Order: sequence, then structure tokens, then C-alpha cells
Amino acid sequence: MTIKYTPNPTAKILTLAVFIILIVIAYKKRKSLKSFTMNTINFLKEKTWDIVSDRRIDTLHPKIRTKAKEFIIRAQKELGIKLRVTSALRTWEEQTRLYNKGRSAPGKRVTNAKAGQSYHNYGLAFDVVEIKNGKAIWDNPNWQKIGELGKSIGFEWGGDWKKMVDKPHFQMRFGKHHTELAQLYRSGQRQGVFIKLI
Repeated sequence: MTIKYTPNPTAKILTLAVFIILIVIAYKKRKSLKSFTMNTINFLKEKTWDIVSDRRIDTLHPKIRTKAKEFIIRAQKELGIKLRVTSALRTWEEQTRLYNKGRSAPGKRVTNAKAGQSYHNYGLAFDVVEIKNGKAIWDNPNWQKIGELGKSIGFEWGGDWKKMVDKPHFQMRFGKHHTELAQLYRSGQRQGVFIKLI
């Protein structure tokens, strides 16, 4: 005896509709994932408008290089602002020399951070300035726009600081205070000059 199964026409339509919805969802997810991946790859491959900035970005911790490059590229494309990276990785010795300015060395005070207290010392911070007609614009009406763009990419902006506002400064902490970074650095938990970040 043979039993013949005849599917209900409504069940057929529902099954087909669910199947189509799943295909559309999978396609859309694939597109957004591919788009995100391609954007990241493009920023890795793309150069900024400025070879000086590219060289300085290359001194940063590998975990923030792509984001720093994205920041410079997007500032030009979205805001029409050409930013130059003026300072990136800074050795502890360089930080000591900067800290001594206006204290034990001639010049104006430029930092309150001693060696090991600056995120520059770990390649996790950089400073920028707008370049217009070949000149650096330090007293810049665009700082707020620049700061907002940097924050949208994931950077902490020195323009938001209450003590010693530092508008050119952008950094990523990765949840670590500078004392913790200094301890990791001193204990040798690093690859070359860069702290091993988990």
C-alpha cells in the first residue's frame, strides 16, 4: 500500500516565503559584512594626502594605525580638512625632554606628562594639525568638527579634557591607565617598543 502525501498549498507558499526571506537576510548581512571588511582593507591600502603623516602613522601601535589613517583620510573626504600628524610614537627620553621644557630647560611648558605617563610613549596617541596653503593652523575654528570625527572613529579627544585642554591630541586607552601601561612596559611585556595589548 502506497501513501501519497500532498502538501497543503498554503504550507507551500509559507515555506517558499520563509526561504526567500532567509536568502534576503543572508544577502544583506553578506553585503554589510563585505562592505565593512572592504572599507578596512581600503584604509589599510590607501595612503593619506600627506607622506609625512603616513610615516608618523607607521610608528604607532599596530592596533591603532588603521584607525589613525582612516581619521586623516575621512577628515579630507568628509570635512575638506587636510590634517597632518605632527607627533606619534614618542620615546621616554623624548617625553622627558618635553616635560623639562619650562621647568629645568628653557622654553614654554608643553606637557604635564612625565616619561611613561603619556599615551604617546606607547604609540597609542598622536597629535594633528590642519594644513592650509602649506601652513599649520593651530588656532583653528574647525577643532570641534575635527574632534567629533576623531571620537566617532573611537578616539578619546584631548579637546574634551578639563585640565590642560589639548585639542590636537587623540588617543586610545584600551581600558588601561598609563600606570598599568608603564608596568607592562617595564616588565618586558612588549613586542619591540609596543605593549602587548589583549
